[in-house]
Amino acid sequence: MKKIEQTLDKQVKYIPHGYHIMREKEASMINDLYIDNINNFATFYNEKLASKTIDYVFKDNHALSLLSVNFGKENFPHLLGLRFDRRKPNQVLSDILNNKIPNAVLLKNDKTTFLKMQALNSASKLLQPDSFILKDFSNVERIRKLNLDSSIESSDKNLMILLRDSDKDGTIPASLMNLNSGDLKDQLMDVPENTILGIFQDSKDQVEYLNENAKKRKIDLGRGVESIAINHEYIKTPLDAMSLGMVVSKHLMSSTEMEKQKKVPELNKEKGSAKKLSVKIDPRAREIALRRMRDQGLER
Repeated sequence: MKKIEQTLDKQVKYIPHGYHIMREKEASMINDLYIDNINNFATFYNEKLASKTIDYVFKDNHALSLLSVNFGKENFPHLLGLRFDRRKPNQVLSDILNNKIPNAVLLKNDKTTFLKMQALNSASKLLQPDSFILKDFSNVERIRKLNLDSSIESSDKNLMILLRDSDKDGTIPASLMNLNSGDLKDQLMDVPENTILGIFQDSKDQVEYLNENAKKRKIDLGRGVESIAINHEYIKTPLDAMSLGMVVSKHLMSSTEMEKQKKVPELNKEKGSAKKLSVKIDPRAREIALRRMRDQGLER
């Protein structure tokens, strides 16, 4: 996006609570100070995070734990702190990448949109092994009020992605915070930091082929993982690496089993909803069949 702008050709369809239409002065500030941050973050999110599951293996007291985060395109505008009028959340990322001008840009009233934009350059450090997992926010009122479950803190401690657990989508990014604003960094000093040992990306192995109509089709061969980063300060021996692998493999097996369980009800539903076929038999068919059997010596 060369610069952030809005057409205002139509009446704004909906302004969510806590948002307002971007003012001319705000547009100038974003274009002067933060447009490069926005573009770099959009490119990074699209290439490294969008529609991917990132697995963080971390040290939780004396045990190894795994945090799987599902980064959807629809989560992107929440992290950026803005919305586009008449555009769905999952369309904002592609709009920015393709320089598509929205009818209106909606910014947050509390000015946190600008705080988020200031810290966007640290986003790539979320995929570095010297970042941290934070889970206990019982003493951090500002985060506790948001009802969020955990977070990933960038290695330079400038930015934090806050995560929410949901039954439908699993663990997803819900918000982004600039850790240099106010006294938030001081409040987080007492929150235990869980050291990340390895970062992995879920992947699906596929084979592509052409069917009888010369159309491309794909077959899933199963799920796997790709290593993004390893914390070599802690992972120094083959045994250490095997421990990481066991945690990730256990997660994969569990995820695969859950996918199978989801598919079974769908198959049963399809069977239950299948139409019953009623077959009408011509009364003369039995006589014809018996006559043929007698002719062939097959009648008993």
